[in-house]
Amino acid sequence: MDREKVLSVENISKTFPGVKALNNISLDLYKGEVLVLVGENGAGKSTFVKILSGIYMADEGGKMTLDKEAYIPKGIRDANEKGIYIIHQELNMIPDMTITENLLLAKGFPKRKDLKCFVDWKEAHRQAQSIIDQMDLKYDLHAKVETLSVAGQQMLEISKAISQENAKVIIMDEPTASITSQEVDKLFEYIQKLKERGISIIYISHRLEEIKRIGDRILVLRDGTYVGEKEAAAVDIDEMIRMMVGRNVTQYYPKSGHKAGEPALEVENLSLPRLVKNVSLQARKGEVLGIGGLVGAGRTELVRAIFGADRMVSGRILINGSPVKLSNPKRSVKHKIAFLTEDRKRLGLLMGQSIWSNVVISGFSKLGRFGFLTEGRAVKVTEYYKEKLKIRMPSSRTLIENLSGGNQQKVIFARRLSM
Repeated sequence: MDREKVLSVENISKTFPGVKALNNISLDLYKGEVLVLVGENGAGKSTFVKILSGIYMADEGGKMTLDKEAYIPKGIRDANEKGIYIIHQELNMIPDMTITENLLLAKGFPKRKDLKCFVDWKEAHRQAQSIIDQMDLKYDLHAKVETLSVAGQQMLEISKAISQENAKVIIMDEPTASITSQEVDKLFEYIQKLKERGISIIYISHRLEEIKRIGDRILVLRDGTYVGEKEAAAVDIDEMIRMMVGRNVTQYYPKSGHKAGEPALEVENLSLPRLVKNVSLQARKGEVLGIGGLVGAGRTELVRAIFGADRMVSGRILINGSPVKLSNPKRSVKHKIAFLTEDRKRLGLLMGQSIWSNVVISGFSKLGRFGFLTEGRAVKVTEYYKEKLKIRMPSSRTLIENLSGGNQQKVIFARRLSM
């Protein structure tokens, strides 16, 4: 018996100034299946799902159908009304609004029966509670979203999307990037329930071990073009990587043979008011030191304190064997310490600015001449790091918000290197 087709895409393309992000992409999505999109950073995955969800308009020449009817979303609200929802890789919560307000903002707030111009907050909190109960979240509905971690905000985004009663297709763009393994298990359990309801999922992930676990089919994109698709149960990881990068990868993490040198950074008995108590560590010259732990274990708080973004209660920090006082980020930068935030959209990027602005914003004193930095000089610096870090971008003058999440992260890295 033939499967029921929910969404059909034929020859969809998207061109930005200076680059073709998508080139004649076609796919079919069937009722109650999980279709996984994979590809390297800049392969076109996020651009494609933004077209499906009404954020971008596709170039002329292609067509889309939803339940056998022409589908041309005029925006996110229009896509939602037609039953297509997206869980963004970039969080879209409003930080200074409460959890209840964020969960009901798009849906609309219930009104009081006696005074219809006023919100029925008791009912609003009841509806919000039912949304977070799906994922067994224990949050104070009156708390502002800015008090939650990135992982906590991601779980709210997921809960909000899967609670939609009219949903036909839910697009999940890197939904597990910042959540714990226990939260991943909850999400996958709920995806199974969505499938049983006949809801289809388009799922993007760089975590290849997840793909076979949750996917039914896998579709591979490379440089904005369709490479191929496989049944998830039949594909192996090596084959998937080969399709993504266009070559065999014999070593995923090749060892360099480099020996670590003397301690460059030492932390002794660092404590903070919450979470972090008497932590000590050494980072040697030329080594990568990993800090592990579950979400909420204090990893972010620890590195923020080392960078001087948060004040520590006790402990000391040494650089090249000498004690230093890193009371603020400016002092840390002078000691050649850089920090890349996990929340790049809110704390790491100037979203309305060009790529070159984001690269040079922290390095005017070094990159400029006589206190001035010309656009030509800034573009030259940006182009240098574009090549070094393989940042996929149309031009240095493109707005940062038009890049994929992975390439945005490379821009932040370029900023730190340029300092």
